[in-house]
Amino acid sequence: MKKYISIMVITFFVILILFNSVEIMESIRLSFSICINNLFPSLIPFMLISNILINYNFIDDISEIFGSAMNKFFNVSKTCSFAFIMSIISGTPSNSKYLKDLLNNKLISIEDCKKCLNFCHFTNPIFVLGTIGYTFLNDKKLGLIILISHYISSILIGFANGKYKNELIEKNLNSMKNKKSFISILNDSISNVISTLLLILGIITTCLILTCILNKILFLNENIKFLYGLVELTQGLKYLSLSNLNIFLKAMIASFLISFGGFCIHIQVFSILDNKKIRYIPYLLSRLIHGILSFILTYIFIFVAY
Repeated sequence: MKKYISIMVITFFVILILFNSVEIMESIRLSFSICINNLFPSLIPFMLISNILINYNFIDDISEIFGSAMNKFFNVSKTCSFAFIMSIISGTPSNSKYLKDLLNNKLISIEDCKKCLNFCHFTNPIFVLGTIGYTFLNDKKLGLIILISHYISSILIGFANGKYKNELIEKNLNSMKNKKSFISILNDSISNVISTLLLILGIITTCLILTCILNKILFLNENIKFLYGLVELTQGLKYLSLSNLNIFLKAMIASFLISFGGFCIHIQVFSILDNKKIRYIPYLLSRLIHGILSFILTYIFIFVAY
């Protein structure tokens, strides 16, 4: 029975794609445009640098500076400070790439990874301040408020994490020595980054096609089309900017959406962390809490600032 239902659903989607080929092609072009013009340029340098830094034990230095604070406030291994800082700088889904690299090099435990994944969810600050604040909302102050709310709510989730500390990893970290040549490390890093970027491109394209199909089926009012952001973030934010909603309400909704991330980003994160035995439900709950906290904090900061 399930087999026939699956065939019927697939057939239905194929028919929709055939009858809406122009819109589908436009969605595919949009996905390539987002990745090539916005996402890839911001991800490539940080992903390459992170691979090289991990192989050259630069994490030792970061752990010395920030590790104690990570251990004290978030109860995770000191080496998690590397993923935390890099995630703040470059955003999601690169956070999952940093955590995967640390796991593969046995620098953190799976428990550390699970906890960090819940609170190392940051949207690229340039995207928030530039695209959302300046372009979509035409208000730089609102962009800054959204960014601050986004960061604070994520850190609050980190504080709420349970206690855990992996002494074995922290003791063995300083004894790790790199045995690869720089050329070998660079080649491995480039191959690793390219495969990750192609995976991200494929997922974004699929999700944009899905939102295009949903748009043909649901016939949502123009003022609530931002709900598509629950599937694919940039589409939702675009519809939100075109709506007739109050600008402060737009800011609060945008704050929720970037903190929730959209299922497209969720899929990217878990696809990058494939086979790492990390449950999705705790991550989903963290994103919902993150979104709600960001919404509330944005409301409070707007009330104070305006």
